[in-house]
Amino acid sequence: MNCLPLRKANSRPRLIIAAAVVWSLAAAAQAQAGPLPPPAEQTVEFTRDIEPIFQESCLRCHGSEKPKSHFRLDNRGAAQAGGDSNTNDIVPGDSGRSLLILYVAHAVKAMEMPPMGKGAPLTPRQIGLLRAWIDQGAVWSTNRQPDQIAVAASSTVGGFDVHGNKAKFRELAEVPDGFSGGLEKFSLLQQLDANDKLSLDGHLLEPQQDMGLKLGLDKTDLGFVHAGFDQWRKYYAADGGADAAVIPSQFAVNRDLYVDNGRAWVDFGLDLPHWPRMVLGYEYDYRSGVESTLDWGDANGKNIYPATQGVDERTHILKFDLSNDFGGWHFEDSTRVEFNSEKNQGAEAGILAGGAVPDLSISTRDDYQQTQGMNTLTFEKSIRVWWLLSGGFCYSRLEGGDLFSQTTAIPAFGLNAVLNSQQITLERDSEIFSAASLFTPLDYLTFSLGSQNEWTSEQGFGASVPDLELGLNTPATSSVEEFKAAQQAGFRYTKIPLAILSGAARLEEENVNEYQEEDPAEFMRDTAANNRRYNVQLGLSVSPWRTLEWSAQIRRDDSKTDYGQLLDLYNGFYGPTNGYPAFILNRTIRSDVFETKLVWRPSLWLKATLTCQFTATDYSSKTDPSIDLGLMEQVSPGGPILDGTCDARTYGLGVTVTPLRRLYFSGAFTYSFSRAITADNDDPSIAPYRGNIDTLSAAANYALDASTSLQAAYTFSTAGYEENNAAAGVPLGLEYTRHDLSISLTRKFNLRLSGSLRYAFSQYSEPSSGNANGYGAQGVFAAMNYKFP
Repeated sequence: MNCLPLRKANSRPRLIIAAAVVWSLAAAAQAQAGPLPPPAEQTVEFTRDIEPIFQESCLRCHGSEKPKSHFRLDNRGAAQAGGDSNTNDIVPGDSGRSLLILYVAHAVKAMEMPPMGKGAPLTPRQIGLLRAWIDQGAVWSTNRQPDQIAVAASSTVGGFDVHGNKAKFRELAEVPDGFSGGLEKFSLLQQLDANDKLSLDGHLLEPQQDMGLKLGLDKTDLGFVHAGFDQWRKYYAADGGADAAVIPSQFAVNRDLYVDNGRAWVDFGLDLPHWPRMVLGYEYDYRSGVESTLDWGDANGKNIYPATQGVDERTHILKFDLSNDFGGWHFEDSTRVEFNSEKNQGAEAGILAGGAVPDLSISTRDDYQQTQGMNTLTFEKSIRVWWLLSGGFCYSRLEGGDLFSQTTAIPAFGLNAVLNSQQITLERDSEIFSAASLFTPLDYLTFSLGSQNEWTSEQGFGASVPDLELGLNTPATSSVEEFKAAQQAGFRYTKIPLAILSGAARLEEENVNEYQEEDPAEFMRDTAANNRRYNVQLGLSVSPWRTLEWSAQIRRDDSKTDYGQLLDLYNGFYGPTNGYPAFILNRTIRSDVFETKLVWRPSLWLKATLTCQFTATDYSSKTDPSIDLGLMEQVSPGGPILDGTCDARTYGLGVTVTPLRRLYFSGAFTYSFSRAITADNDDPSIAPYRGNIDTLSAAANYALDASTSLQAAYTFSTAGYEENNAAAGVPLGLEYTRHDLSISLTRKFNLRLSGSLRYAFSQYSEPSSGNANGYGAQGVFAAMNYKFP
């Protein structure tokens, strides 16, 4: 019966002692730091004098969104209530007793505001204004009250008239041909009260099925509910390959190809003071439609007949996130459980007996299901002012299963062969651990260190799996044990006058043990592989004059892989003479990159940028002798082989010009060339692959008057890549030219209403496909924009 009175009786001395400690610490800190800047000798107006200080230096961390220490400076009531530790951050009428003044004057160690890196320290004049404002009562009455509701909407209507390959236009322009329109964006934001906010954002465009809606209800110091959905459509061209030697030279699928991509979600957040922040959510992702693939079928001897795949993919995601600050540490924990299903159907066709009508069809079905759970924990802490430590751990487990079937039909021969699998299972476990440190021991020196290790174990099994080469089912099993380790370091040094020196290095190692078995009498392989990669780069930036800046960077990438074949059985023959790929013993890739940039600003209205990049890559390997099992003769003696080289060069020029206050212009030009060469061994199907890409872009804006402006944009690109192997295969490569032009007129009718008219032109030609993929398009669009207030 006496517990409650005793607690009340004891609470007052504790409060008195705590207050005494706070005031003594504050007084000691003030004494050590010297006198505070005096209050300004003027009548202070909040909107004119104080609000700009808060907006520039304080509201980033102490606004309505997740305020640090739950101390807010966006309204008077919250500011006077204080934060987690104090109720006297602002004491109206007494700035000398207000902790806010001590913090912004850097009079309390480890409580300097704004913190280092979060903003510039307040000037004595700004501190004086804050003191005068508090001494005069910390009045908020002259503050401009936020609008209680804000609405904005943008609508558009118009369309493209396309001549030529409409499917190719949809794929490249990512919009449909013909009429389209709708709401490009609409939003509503209502401040229900000082702590409650309702938001709505969305868009709806037809017929491209581009739509979205986001809803949010936020309550400060309690939590939120966020929900919404989003959908967009990706278009695909309906053509396959092209070869002038084949009649007809190109084929197309007689249907529109597209896939609708979408997701819907809802998140419930709890964000109570002194509690961890918790978010519980659900998400649903999907892909549905028909897309093109590169599994082109045979058409009169050349693989150019187009192929498609029906897509039906669904993913359900349960998620829970937890974050908290404790003892100077920041922790975040994220848990995900995903349920994924894929029911995809591939469709391939071919022409075997000549003509233009397919006489072969291959239908492939996949019914894949998987469940994956994962948890990620990350942490971060400033150990010292000059040392930031961070790290994390992730665990993931996946369990999946697949049912596979393939039907091959040749009606002319009465063939209808079906291959069906039994259940194929997959299991995978992964663990990842990482740690990193950022050090700033000196004002002019920053360096970082990081390390990450990853372990993965994977097993797969199928009691009856189709062998597409033999046309029958066999048992199959596989397993993979993988370990990855990576270490990296970097630095940035700025003490050199007018220059910045930086560098980084990364070392990675990967060990893989992989076992594969398919019908033990036919195929067994046990491979141990070790890969070592390193990356080293060094950069320098120099600015000898205010008008000129030059930077350069060099980089070396090196990758070396050794393969050890512990067991190698194929078609009853043991290695190393039983064929590819087990006869490869080593593979090395080495790349050198140099890039530089020059920026010239001769005046405030002119800026020019010149860039250049050179890349050289060598590919080499070492092999065992290779035997042709059909002829039982050696086709390669083995040993070191220079597999090939790849060289690339890129040059760029950019210009920004603002000669008049009404005129803005920017333009850029880029030229790139690359060449890949490998040994052909007198095989005409292997030829150098080389070519160039040129791009030109320009944009301009001219203000006709205070309410009317004219915008124009132009983009040109061309590519000339070819591989002259028509004698033994499909001629590979791409040659195209593309022009895009847009001209817009925008008019502001008043503060709330504006509108625009836009004309668009697009032209695309593709000689490498005999111009079958070319098109020309013109479009006209009108838009209206409204906002309140």
